[in-house]
Parts: sequence; C-alpha cells; structure tokens
Amino acid sequence: MPAIYSDEWYKAMCDLANSRDDISAKVPQGEWKVVVEVVGDGKSPYVPEGTVKHFLIRFLDGKVAEYREASEKITQKGLNYRITGPASVFEGVAAGIVDPVEVGLNGTMTVKGDMRFLMQNADMVNVIFEVYSQTDVTEWDKAKPPYN
Repeated sequence: MPAIYSDEWYKAMCDLANSRDDISAKVPQGEWKVVVEVVGDGKSPYVPEGTVKHFLIRFLDGKVAEYREASEKITQKGLNYRITGPASVFEGVAAGIVDPVEVGLNGTMTVKGDMRFLMQNADMVNVIFEVYSQTDVTEWDKAKPPYN
C-alpha cells in the first residue's frame, strides 16, 4: 500500500482504474483532461495550509493515460474540467467517509468546465472519485481522516 500522494500512489491509482473494465466503460471515448486541485485547509496533515497540490488526470479512450502531480497550477489549453476543494474533503473521499456528489452539489468542491456535457457524462467524474476512494490502495502514514 503506497502512501497517499506519493509517486507509487499515482501509479496504483492508474493501475486500479485501468484494470477495471466497468470503470473504463463509464468514460467517454476520446481524450479528456481533468485537473484536480487539493487546497491545504489547515486540517489535512498531508497538504499544509496555504499550499495546493495540482494533479492532471488524462483519460484516453476510457483508460487513464496519465495521472501525475505538477509542481504548479496546470494552465495548459485543452482542459475539460477543473475540480478544486479542501484537502480534508478530498482525503475524506479517499477514506470513504465523504460523498463526492454531495460536496460537489453543496459547493464545498467546485467544478469548472462544460456542465451540460458533465451532466450527460456524470459517470466520468464519478470514475475519478471511485478510483480515488479505494482506501485499500492508500496508506495513511500520518493519520486517516478524520485525523483523530
């Protein structure tokens, strides 16, 4: 089990997503680029307050072709979605104690992109969170949410 946010963890997330045909079938064909921004909120022991972790997840024909962390904000053209939220919320999703749909709907996480397309293909975002919430591939070396 790799530690959350490590290079090994990103690889484990890709391997998990790509090993499950039920997940791949939910992602529309073609190339989709999703940026996830995890904002340090003073609660997470993994993302210090005032910092942001930036991730690029690139899907190609239903498979995760790339999942990596970037050292700065990802601004490249051709992004389809940008999902931003507090680190403790993302980690709560990873721990299986926070519902990603609920925090998306109540504004705790923000989603920028073509919302009409997103509504038609909501499973694409659910794929990201389904893979992310596989706690059996995450080691919580500092503390597992809710960090008690």
